[in-house]
Amino acid sequence: MNESKTIATIRLAGELDIGRKREMRDALALSENARAVLLDLSDVTYADSTALTELLRFCAAAQGADMPIAILIAAPQFLRLVQYAGLATAFRIFQDRGDALHYLSECAGT
Repeated sequence: MNESKTIATIRLAGELDIGRKREMRDALALSENARAVLLDLSDVTYADSTALTELLRFCAAAQGADMPIAILIAAPQFLRLVQYAGLATAFRIFQDRGDALHYLSECAGT
């Protein structure tokens, strides 16, 4: 996790499936020093229901901490999966990193 001012970046890549559940859960931990999180999933090539469950868990934790989250997704197939799972209403989803960081900067007041 990289931290730039008060926006933490969490990056996951490759195939997100049940074999990487622990890794996903550990990566999707909220930082106490961050006021917002950019979840960079732009290099994700596949995700199963385990990944979606972990994203939902992360969303609930972020909402409980009143922390804005933006997800960066590049693959159209993964974007559709996230939308079908209903996560598009839980997170702000972006395809452009600059747009996502601008949104988070405004939310975090940086």
